[in-house]
Amino acid sequence: MVARILVGNSVSVAAVAAALVLAAPAVHAQEAAVGASEGGLGEIVVTAEKRQSTAQKTPIAMTVATGAQLTANGVSDVNSLTNVAPTLNIAQNNQNTLITIRGVSSRDYTETGNPAVALSIDNFYLQNGTALNVGFFDLERIEVLRGPQGTLYGRNATAGAINIQTAKPKDQLEGNVALEYGYKNLLIGEGMINLPLSDSLKLRAAFSVHQRDPYRDNGSLRSNSGVVTKGGNDDVSQAARVHLAYEPAGTGFTALLTGEYTHVGGVGAVLKGVPYSDVVNGELKIGSDRKWELNNQGYIDLTIKNARWNFNYDAGPVTLSYFGGYRDQKLRRSNDQDGGTAFNYAFPTDGKTETQNHELRLASNLSGPFGFQTGLYYFKEQGQALTYFQVLGGATPFNFYTFDYDTGSRSYAAFGQAWYEITPGLKIEAGARYTKEKKSQVGYNIIAGTYTAVNAKYEGGKDTYHIGINWQATADNLVYAKYDTGFKAGGFQNGFTFGPETIRAFEAGVKNRFFGRTLEVNLSGFLYNYVDLQVQQNDPVTAISRVFNAGKARIYGGELETTWRATPDDQIDLTAAYLNAKYKDFYTGGVQYAGNVLPQAPKWSLSGGYSHDFHIGDGKVTARIQSRYQSKSYFTFRNFETEKQDSYTKTDFMLTYTPDAKKGLSVSAYVRNIEDSVILTTSEEAGYAGGYLVQFADPRTWGVRLSYAF
Repeated sequence: MVARILVGNSVSVAAVAAALVLAAPAVHAQEAAVGASEGGLGEIVVTAEKRQSTAQKTPIAMTVATGAQLTANGVSDVNSLTNVAPTLNIAQNNQNTLITIRGVSSRDYTETGNPAVALSIDNFYLQNGTALNVGFFDLERIEVLRGPQGTLYGRNATAGAINIQTAKPKDQLEGNVALEYGYKNLLIGEGMINLPLSDSLKLRAAFSVHQRDPYRDNGSLRSNSGVVTKGGNDDVSQAARVHLAYEPAGTGFTALLTGEYTHVGGVGAVLKGVPYSDVVNGELKIGSDRKWELNNQGYIDLTIKNARWNFNYDAGPVTLSYFGGYRDQKLRRSNDQDGGTAFNYAFPTDGKTETQNHELRLASNLSGPFGFQTGLYYFKEQGQALTYFQVLGGATPFNFYTFDYDTGSRSYAAFGQAWYEITPGLKIEAGARYTKEKKSQVGYNIIAGTYTAVNAKYEGGKDTYHIGINWQATADNLVYAKYDTGFKAGGFQNGFTFGPETIRAFEAGVKNRFFGRTLEVNLSGFLYNYVDLQVQQNDPVTAISRVFNAGKARIYGGELETTWRATPDDQIDLTAAYLNAKYKDFYTGGVQYAGNVLPQAPKWSLSGGYSHDFHIGDGKVTARIQSRYQSKSYFTFRNFETEKQDSYTKTDFMLTYTPDAKKGLSVSAYVRNIEDSVILTTSEEAGYAGGYLVQFADPRTWGVRLSYAF
């Protein structure tokens, strides 16, 4: 498939919020007065290196958010992860999610494309762009790992990895229920029950239901079906999950079985067309982001079923683990593909995708200076999709383009990583992975009346490496440096082939806690050298996409993350990220794009927040304000002013009242995007639609949430 039509634009917005500006000087003024350990920052257990550690002792630049933090920040899907991971960049084309970390991304969301960020749920890897829209509920934490993770995570982890860990069964009876009401009649119902069935058997079941009216008003014109068009960007979804854990005492064996169901319905995302006549002085005049007319009714019907498992056997010196699972996804989707009423284009698709993951891992439990883990990995995905680019208006739709493909992808890998503690606190580590990729696509396309049979294949393999040195100078101070390589397999798209991309990455950093663990300061710097970077180009006239290999690209930058527990009731955090991401050699279409900035690579990303606890009797009120600033970025490699997002700020305020911590009741209220900033998820020229197509992130929203836990 794919006629690829993106959306976005440039929008000027307010300056950084006062909370962000005031946060930094407060640190310097008060840090000397902080006591030894009372009110210190807690530790978060992570599995970023596929073994348990804590975030501050893991030599990876990462952002970790607990389940409670995710709920408080309204993180209900991948698209809202930027609320807790400000250095993450997320764009969206219709229902497809495009993730960028440190300027590294994949714009190819087609069935033959590979993402640049490896996203997994409980070690189950997800590949296609629509699959990333699964809802988040009853989570333990999310880990966002920045930088190539080629050795442990393998395929398509050139930018980094996002690990989603759901909450697992526990030994005690507990549960919770939450109800939320908000802007545009938002209704959310969530619940969880944890049942210890016996000494060795535990059950945890959770659900989430979302219902919300559309953010966009798309007029009252009648479509071909005679139905009045509805607004877009609504929220209609249901999800449920069941975990069953078996842990017989004294055997060293544990098992976790999981079943998960997700359904997304409603209209889904909508595009807005901006005609060439609304390009003034090289920039788009977008007009209203809330109301525009469409003449074609869109819809989405996405159903995902997932079964996965985790078996572990602790044999003393080593633990043998097997992670596996199957996933079935069915998608029916259509939308108004011109974003207005001047044309009458639709882009319906109907398909299904079946995915399976299997990983066998052997890890040491040695108490000495040496440790290791090694494993085998297998991935398979098979999909069938029938997609049309339709011209409506007649008695029956005219299929200008038809894409009917069966697409398959397989990946095989073997990996290993070992470490040795030379002296107490000083550790060296090294790892390697070999990955073999196979892709195929069989079917046909009809483009403007020309029939073409398709029988495409790709096969390739690659070694990736990791070398690192880590010095745990004290229990609270870590220094690390590492060198990583990564790759993304080549492939084919719409009759064109492209080669693999490779990356060589250098990174050094420090992770520190000071003043009785009340002040956390993490700093990292990195340099990436890319060869044959895969770049997708969409023909604005035909809407047919193609992937090119850019000769070279260089990315470098630095990140500072601080959290200060000024008092037991006050916390301040600040993040600052600088990024320089440019092509060094990219010649295509008779134009040399060397010096252009990579898509979704803002030079500056800043965020900060302040929270305070007010004690009222046995309860407390927690108030938090946080803001994010992002400098301008582009949505395409062309760096046109018509295809950019101007700098913007987004500020949120949250208020939570807990009458009595022991009784489990809490009430919270929030306002997100206080400025009501118009934030684009993408923008790209679409000559067939007479201009540009843009798509919007959420506007200002508000809500209240009542929850009870026992």
